[in-house]
Amino acid sequence: MKRLFLSLAFIGSTSAQTAQQKAEQDLQLAQEQLRAFETEMTGEERVIIQEVEKIDDMVIEQHKTLTKLLRDEDNVAGKQRELDNELARRKGEFEFTLSSLRSYGSSIKNRIHPAEKQGFGEALDARRKKADRSGDDLVLEIKNRLVLLHMAADRLVQISGGERFEGSAVVEGNVIKEGRFATAGPLGYFLSNDNEIAGFTFFSAEGVTYPTIAPIKEGLEEVGKLIKTGSAMVPVDASMGKAIQVARTKKTVGQYLDGGGVVGYGILGLGAVALLIALWKVIEISQFPIPNRQKLNLILDDLLSHEAEAAKLKAGDFKGLGGKMVEAGVSYFYDKRRILEDALLEKLGMIQPKLERFLPFLALVAAAAPMMGLLGTVLGIMKTFAMMSAGGAGDSKSFSAGISEALITTAMGLIVAIPVIIVHGMLKSLAKSKFGQAEGVALSMLNGTTELEEAPVADDEVDDLDETDLVPV
Repeated sequence: MKRLFLSLAFIGSTSAQTAQQKAEQDLQLAQEQLRAFETEMTGEERVIIQEVEKIDDMVIEQHKTLTKLLRDEDNVAGKQRELDNELARRKGEFEFTLSSLRSYGSSIKNRIHPAEKQGFGEALDARRKKADRSGDDLVLEIKNRLVLLHMAADRLVQISGGERFEGSAVVEGNVIKEGRFATAGPLGYFLSNDNEIAGFTFFSAEGVTYPTIAPIKEGLEEVGKLIKTGSAMVPVDASMGKAIQVARTKKTVGQYLDGGGVVGYGILGLGAVALLIALWKVIEISQFPIPNRQKLNLILDDLLSHEAEAAKLKAGDFKGLGGKMVEAGVSYFYDKRRILEDALLEKLGMIQPKLERFLPFLALVAAAAPMMGLLGTVLGIMKTFAMMSAGGAGDSKSFSAGISEALITTAMGLIVAIPVIIVHGMLKSLAKSKFGQAEGVALSMLNGTTELEEAPVADDEVDDLDETDLVPV
């Protein structure tokens, strides 16, 4: 048993020794492998580190490149903004230039002398219309408008020393005259071909083909010499004819009458007749004899006292229709009241027409004068429109002058009608007052019969008297 234990211990000791050796060998082998692996790892690590360093270098280079590209991008963006701003400025300048050229092209026709609208103005208008028809081609429009600008510049060179040319102008009475012009800057002169009319030209409104002439009387020969020869000592109007135009608006009474024409003279003639009739009616109505009430009372006293002959003698002192009415009242005072009333009414019926005669004519004049004035105004407006169709529709001054002249007849009609209406009313009232006085006389005589006690004639004689027996005195 002891031997077995020893054997086992020996075997175990031997086995332990062998296992230890093997373990040491394995450890040594593992260490060698570890060193070999470490060596290999160190080589590979070096390679990897080199690769990483290369990659880092590349990253650094790429970062530098990226930074450079970002800077370049910022520069490009800045330049783009500068280009956009420059483009906007250029666009603004282009639009301003185009707008200025358009505005100049539209306004230059009002800046040239009115006399030039017949020649140079027509060429400008044709070029402007051509530029307006350029459509969306702005470059073509710019070119056409620049041509327009060059034409205006050439014109300034041509007229800088003065210019003479033929043309037409509107003279007094809205009549178009052919003649020649001489211009020097804003100053312009005109002489008709018949050498009868000379004067200044002044600016007119848009749309007017012919300029308006402010005629002058002094200096006509000098103006004619200037237009014919190009050199003369001529009068100068700093207002370019406007001062003369203002002076022309101050018309005399005779000029106003001439402006009314045939219709105006007809209105004035009608007014003169009405005035004469009115004066005559004032005298007639004012001097119309009305019996005196005191004398009438004396006549009534005589009649009431049955002194018919004395009453007739006193009645004969009254004149006119009023006296005849009193005589009729005396004659039929003792007759029936109805007969006396008819006799007095007959005389009153003769008095009223005489007092009111020709008064309807005054009312007719008051109504006809404004209508005649309106007729003259319509004829004048027709003439003005005919003138506008020939000379252009944009001259508000000529149009206003024509309308003003046309309204003269309306004013004349009102000037005649208003006083005639007032006079007619006054005469109507005066005639009514006179007729009222005549009626008062008739009523006095009619009422006087109420105090009659007894008629001097028999009743049977009175009954036999008929109205047909009344004979006007």
